[in-house]
Amino acid sequence: MRVTRKRVRNLTLRITPPHGDLRVSAPLRASDAFIRRFVIDRLPWIERHRARLAALPPAAPLEPLSKAHRDELKRAIPPLIGKWQRTLGVQVAFWGVKHMRTRWGSCNTAARRIWLNLELARHPAECLDYVVLHEVAHLLERGHGARFKGILSQYMPDWKARRAALRAHRPGAATPPPSQPTRGRVPSACSKA
Repeated sequence: MRVTRKRVRNLTLRITPPHGDLRVSAPLRASDAFIRRFVIDRLPWIERHRARLAALPPAAPLEPLSKAHRDELKRAIPPLIGKWQRTLGVQVAFWGVKHMRTRWGSCNTAARRIWLNLELARHPAECLDYVVLHEVAHLLERGHGARFKGILSQYMPDWKARRAALRAHRPGAATPPPSQPTRGRVPSACSKA
């Protein structure tokens, strides 16, 4: 088990392929005892997901994406950003493409900056359109609550199917994801060990 302390509010537990390594991200103030209890309480979940990971066939390595893929993706993005900016009445200050290990996109709402994963070049245009809408919609609603989902549903009624197509594959990997992270809230009374 590898524990990384970060400036985060919640504990996050991940099981990573190919060997089912356990990684925990913990708030700076979380004690070692609290982290240990958190992991022990989730042992059935851990074992279930490690078994599912072990049952997957070995992944064939993906061919690296070329400069041509990046250029093609960079040509496809501006019309989509323009469409969703006009539709939602927002303005993106900057957008870029980069390799991201765990996300399809990200949005910094304060800077109005959007990053999109280069791996989207491997997916149909409908998936790229969904990710662009998802990130631009964050300029209206920061979280993923009911209002955010309502925006997605209003402008892209099939967004759940598009999201499911992306979730079938982790960014940067040929196999489906072994699990979603589990999260646990750290009580404010927790102290750093």
